[in-house]
Amino acid sequence: MIGELRCPKKILAVIDDTDTQIALKSAAELAKAHKAGLEVIACVEPPQDIAIIARLAGRDKDAIIEEMVTRARGGATENLKRVLPDQAIEPRIVVGKAYLSIIRHVGETGCDFVVKAAEPLTGINGYLHASNDQHLLRKCPCPVWLQSGTAEPVPRRVIAAVDLDNWDAAEPDTLDLLNQRVVEAAARVAHAHGAEIIVLHAWDAVGEGMVWAFSDTGDARKAANDYVRETVKIREEAMRQLLKTLRRRLASPNVVLQPLLVRGAVERVIEIQSNLQNADLVVMGTVARTGLSGVFIGNTAENIVNSLKCPVLAVKPEGFVSPLLTP
Repeated sequence: MIGELRCPKKILAVIDDTDTQIALKSAAELAKAHKAGLEVIACVEPPQDIAIIARLAGRDKDAIIEEMVTRARGGATENLKRVLPDQAIEPRIVVGKAYLSIIRHVGETGCDFVVKAAEPLTGINGYLHASNDQHLLRKCPCPVWLQSGTAEPVPRRVIAAVDLDNWDAAEPDTLDLLNQRVVEAAARVAHAHGAEIIVLHAWDAVGEGMVWAFSDTGDARKAANDYVRETVKIREEAMRQLLKTLRRRLASPNVVLQPLLVRGAVERVIEIQSNLQNADLVVMGTVARTGLSGVFIGNTAENIVNSLKCPVLAVKPEGFVSPLLTP
């Protein structure tokens, strides 16, 4: 079906220097739930000045890199034995920029999900995702799930953030399909019995002030209130149509879809609701338009991702092509 996020067939778990146990556990549970294959990758990223380091250490540069690979393989194998003792998985060790190696592996193997432990937040307030995570969120063609060390492997309460304001979107059909893919991705990971997906839309009545200013009805307050009610009604109908499509498509007794419309700026609404709802995960689309060279993640989406303290799952629209995989 056009726009449908296909059922996962291959899950990629990333092992790095962060707490990778949660990534392995979550990836394994996701693979088990969908009878998908599980692959594990670890990236060795030599420092840019490796040649200077080798010279001062009296070692050959390639020999140092080979030793780094050996150590990474040993660490990854040990992690797998500890976290998934019943699974015989040979980790793949690659050398190079981590995000580039991961994205290339996804392109070569057709992985459907990337699961990775989120790197420690950076920035003045500690709210910015580190470089590798930012690149994956922007440029990885498949959904990217950034888990936190304290999270549960299988989220039971998930916020799926959708944008129902498609009448002023550059590509409304693309946005509609992205909304569906966001909720479907939430359903894929929230596969535990009784899991709840809160389908959240942040809205605002942007023309309310204009109705007040230009009303000739003699009752500007009533006119403005009527405008707000009509605005809400339009969004409620859009939400109803979205959920009708998704409930028919998903047809899963394990997952409950709950609509939630909240007035306010989208950045603040999602941040606040993730806390109020005790969300285990926030799922959102990170690209609202396709076919625009150099546009991979909107400013609004990036601000939201960097403001959240809970895990994030980023979904791309159908047809998105990573700039790192183009000739």
